[in-house]
Amino acid sequence: MVNDYSKFWEASKNTILYCNGDSFTWGTGIGQLYHSPMFEYNKFKKARLENSWPGQLSKLTDCDFINDAWAGGSNDRIVRRTKKFINEIDDCAKVKVIIGWSTALRTEHKRKTLPQDTEIPYLKQGRTGPYDRQAMETYVQMHHSGLTSPTYIAEEDKQYLKEFFMKYSNADLLVKYLEQVIDMQNFLNSHNVDYLMFNAFGIKELYKDHVQDKRLYPLLDQMDFDKFMGWPDEDFCVWSYIELGNDQLGSGHLGVASHGHLAVKLKDKLEELYG
Repeated sequence: MVNDYSKFWEASKNTILYCNGDSFTWGTGIGQLYHSPMFEYNKFKKARLENSWPGQLSKLTDCDFINDAWAGGSNDRIVRRTKKFINEIDDCAKVKVIIGWSTALRTEHKRKTLPQDTEIPYLKQGRTGPYDRQAMETYVQMHHSGLTSPTYIAEEDKQYLKEFFMKYSNADLLVKYLEQVIDMQNFLNSHNVDYLMFNAFGIKELYKDHVQDKRLYPLLDQMDFDKFMGWPDEDFCVWSYIELGNDQLGSGHLGVASHGHLAVKLKDKLEELYG
């Protein structure tokens, strides 16, 4: 699945919200509430985009939006795709970047595209699958429990997955995540891009488990918490639970009301930061 937003960018006359993240931003489970991806894929996609938090936020702010998230996507992917988008546009003042960081226990593995990567049965299942393709390269999205789908897995992917998670501990991955946040901050600041960040899920527990790791503190000193909403104890799931209780879909993802609640919180924070 290859995303090219250049035509959308050129056509839009409004401020664009560029949103990136994992399934909690992509909108897993949302489109299926309205249409079957198997039989009405275009209607399913439209419902997913409009009712997930990026679409709801765009209505609240009267902006256009790009949802560049990926179900099962890693923070490596978020950094790579966000940088690619910013580097390819010609007017950074026209965009606001909003990032919903994923768990640090995901990674991606770059390799040449294999024929199996271009087979995308996932779409009509309402999923993205593990293969994020860019030109002739594939970025395989991985989690320590496995790939985002058990189907169409190359042996080389299985081997990389095993070797990676034998080499790096959870604490190592938390350190890497903080480095990615700082890298993204510095990159966006260098391009004069307005931005806002938050966690989708999974970081607060990891942080508490490794809070005594001395590698964390020099990194925390570099983070801009004014533009990182809720660090470290609050995230999308926490905000949803506090406001709406158990607003969960069958997949464990959050419902339309939760996406709407997050959109309001993001709108208020954007106004606080940028007017």
